[in-house]
Amino acid sequence: MGKSLRKIKREREKTTSPFHPEIMAAWNRGFEAGAKQQNELDTQLMMEWLGKLEEIPGIGPKMAWRIREHYLEFMRERREWNER
Repeated sequence: MGKSLRKIKREREKTTSPFHPEIMAAWNRGFEAGAKQQNELDTQLMMEWLGKLEEIPGIGPKMAWRIREHYLEFMRERREWNER
C-alpha cells in the first residue's frame, strides 16, 4: 500500500487543481488521515490473525513462531525499502 500511496501523492502534486488551495489542502489532510487509519486497521487485523495461528489445524507453536518471524522480517524489509 505504501508504494501506491506514494504514486497517488506524486500524481496529485503534478496536476494543477481548479479548486481553491485551502480546499485542496483540507482534502489532502483528510486523504492522509484516512490512509493512516486504514494502515492501522490493516496492521491490527494482521496482528489478530498472527495471534491465532495455533488454532489452524496442523500449525503448532514452532511453526506459528516461524510464520510470525517471517512476517515481521518481511515487514521490516518493506519499511526500510519504503523509506528510501
